[in-house]
Amino acid sequence: MDSSISDKLENELKKHLGNALPAHAATDIHAALELADTLKSKGFGFHLKDLCPGSPDQTRWQAIFSKNNDEFTADHPDASVAVCSAAIGALTTPETPASLS
Repeated sequence: MDSSISDKLENELKKHLGNALPAHAATDIHAALELADTLKSKGFGFHLKDLCPGSPDQTRWQAIFSKNNDEFTADHPDASVAVCSAAIGALTTPETPASLS
């Protein structure tokens, strides 16, 4: 994955989460799932879906955060990028507090 994409995602998330952002969330699925847990603790629902189940040569993941009947969705071949992108959508809506830290 292009490191500039992960850097941009993590910089944007850091604006909203500060020290609550797990290290390497945009490149490590375990850290991305910790990020999802952080948002879940703030009232968001979370779902990660394999959009290419059973495919031996294609990957695409869809991450969905939901709150108050709103859904924030992103999909990408890298699951951690999908999670981080959807999290940014969830954190940048007007109804969401600017900082969850």
